[in-house]
Amino acid sequence: MVSAVQSVTALAAAMEGEIVCLEAYVEGQKAFAAALKDRDWGALQAAMDGLELKARNLSAVEAIRIEAEAALRREVGCPDGGFYHLALTVPEPERTELTDLFRKLKITAMRAKFENASASSFARENKDLLGGVLEELFPEKRGKIYGRSGHAVPTGHDSLVLNTAL
Repeated sequence: MVSAVQSVTALAAAMEGEIVCLEAYVEGQKAFAAALKDRDWGALQAAMDGLELKARNLSAVEAIRIEAEAALRREVGCPDGGFYHLALTVPEPERTELTDLFRKLKITAMRAKFENASASSFARENKDLLGGVLEELFPEKRGKIYGRSGHAVPTGHDSLVLNTAL
């Protein structure tokens, strides 16, 4: 039972670490969205670099949490089922701590998802708006592809016959 208590403690510590990393990631997403809305391209690049680093850290901490959860599952003999099913096998003071941490982890993950969706929606709406304005201003350029020189490039809609015997 001592090793199960150690596994519970390790899982709780891993979950707390993941929550901290996820909250830092959410703050990075907020900085990214603010830079995008302000059209501050330098800050946007810095935010993207920061998010990449935070995502790597989050991935490493998540791997630690997954391993700690797997170790606890082996210790208590609960290989299947969800997290709450696993929590039922843990004694009461630790059970409440684990379920509270799990709930907080899920809420923080949802916040990250919402921040990401918000920035994505803002960028998509601006792209669609700008594309619509450009199509109205320059209808003759609709559907054309331009090369690096700025001149129209033929799209190559010619028929192609392929001889598979070659």
